[in-house]
Amino acid sequence: MDALILCGGFATRLEPITLFVPKPLLPIGGRPIVDYIIENVANIDEINSIVFSTNQKFYDQFEYWLEHKKANGVTNKIKLVVEPAMHEGEKFGAVKGISYTIEKAKLKDDLMIIAGDNFYNFKLDKMLSYFKKTRKPTIALHNIKSREEARRFGVVALDGDRVTGFEEKPQNPKSTLISTGIYIFPKESLGLFKEYVSDGNNPDAPGYFMQWLLKGTEVKGVVHDEEWFDIGTLETYSEVFNKYLKEHND
Repeated sequence: MDALILCGGFATRLEPITLFVPKPLLPIGGRPIVDYIIENVANIDEINSIVFSTNQKFYDQFEYWLEHKKANGVTNKIKLVVEPAMHEGEKFGAVKGISYTIEKAKLKDDLMIIAGDNFYNFKLDKMLSYFKKTRKPTIALHNIKSREEARRFGVVALDGDRVTGFEEKPQNPKSTLISTGIYIFPKESLGLFKEYVSDGNNPDAPGYFMQWLLKGTEVKGVVHDEEWFDIGTLETYSEVFNKYLKEHND
């Protein structure tokens, strides 16, 4: 299995700080956000390689971060794929970025995909074990317990363990179960990303891809009860930053 960490966005909602630092490298608890993701993923025996997709603007910063990680012996599984984008108007969007990276990195195995702005404290073993049993595309879900908050995310309808609906940022959410931006896809389905993009569909939020996928593919959902944050706004980043700063100092 390979892992793909999505870091190709420009995080305009967090400007001005993200004019200079990519969101996945923003610090929480004295460490970049992606350090926590790598710490989790690199310890999974099934993961053979970890690919970071980033953009041309922030490539140097990710390269510096990666050299530091390798120098400290954290992992030698990581490599970078760079999208040729220097600003928001040139960005590929998440789904097109996934398709591009699959091709550039020649990914042919089962694939775990994680949004690089994810901050969570659950292990992915539960989701991975479930995927190995079903061999179906699988989404890690979180119950945000607020329909108002759910409007900011991809909202999932679940029947048992089967995903029966997926709405990207709906005005009237049908549930409070949301996608965490963590997915596992069997290798047989990787070509669907290119098919989706080639058909002229929305290349950005993965939720649109999931809506399209559900029309002909069975998708599973695994709910995680532990903490999860989407570092999508300055308010959320400030909340999480201060929470972990306090815990670190305590």
